[in-house]
Amino acid sequence: MKSAVLFSIVVVLSVTGCTKRQGSDLRHGTLSVLATESHLPLVQQLAADYRSMYPEVVLSLAGTTTRGAIVEMVNDSVHCVIVDRRLNDEERAAAQNAKLNVVESEIARDALVLLIHPKNKLAMVTMTEFGSILSGETPLWSKLPGSKLNGAIELCLTGRNSGLYELVTRSFFKLQKDVPLAAVAASQESVIVYVANHPEALGIVSFVAWKDTTQSASQSWKKNVRVVDLLAKDAEGVLTAIRATQRSIYDRVYPLTYSLYVYTSEKTPGTAQGFSAFVEGDVGQRVFLHAGLVPKTMPYRTIQLTQE
Repeated sequence: MKSAVLFSIVVVLSVTGCTKRQGSDLRHGTLSVLATESHLPLVQQLAADYRSMYPEVVLSLAGTTTRGAIVEMVNDSVHCVIVDRRLNDEERAAAQNAKLNVVESEIARDALVLLIHPKNKLAMVTMTEFGSILSGETPLWSKLPGSKLNGAIELCLTGRNSGLYELVTRSFFKLQKDVPLAAVAASQESVIVYVANHPEALGIVSFVAWKDTTQSASQSWKKNVRVVDLLAKDAEGVLTAIRATQRSIYDRVYPLTYSLYVYTSEKTPGTAQGFSAFVEGDVGQRVFLHAGLVPKTMPYRTIQLTQE
């Protein structure tokens, strides 16, 4: 059953420099955008809405790894990327050496979710237990008695160039070695399929990938997969099982919450900055809200954040 928590939030939207982005040079011409594969369906909706408002912009969009998108931007091959982590020091230095005017904008909050097979009876894990699994210190399900399993934990997530892998190994945990993966998935959708077919699997995907309904092939697989809660403190400071929901991400009580960013790298203002302003604006932010994520700037209206 879903319960809803109603928030009356009145915010005057402000996009820095918005009044300077009204020139025709920002709404004409061509633009190539790269996005992380797990967020591609969401960015496709953003692109469609943008085209409907500014039909004179010829916009092409493709999905790739986080690292791949950033490399293309630093190489000056594309001027707009939407990714699931911030640029690291090496990438910022490369952009500076290329004399690119890189502009970073936080646009929404997402989260990572842990997926298991229904035969696994585990109800929740602590962040310490999760970190121990990722480091290889806990290789067997028998170390987590609640699972009712005894075999090896089959970790499955996307590869080392993905933002998901870097979030796990560098942001949420500072791991000194590679994660001991049983399977490296080509996409987050493939992670879901793997878990559905392997009772002893533990998969990691983004909340937006888990909530996505545009990939019809993965919908049937999701019926044979379930989400594990994380033991953490709720908004009142009480230790409890927390599930990734729009509300728990909004409240920042779900431990595996992270931000999404749009980067532009034009040497002079152009269509990339126009698209970035659109994503940060009211229409763009509503796309994130309707996808179940938490927009950076709440649209100007009474909104409803759901708690599943």
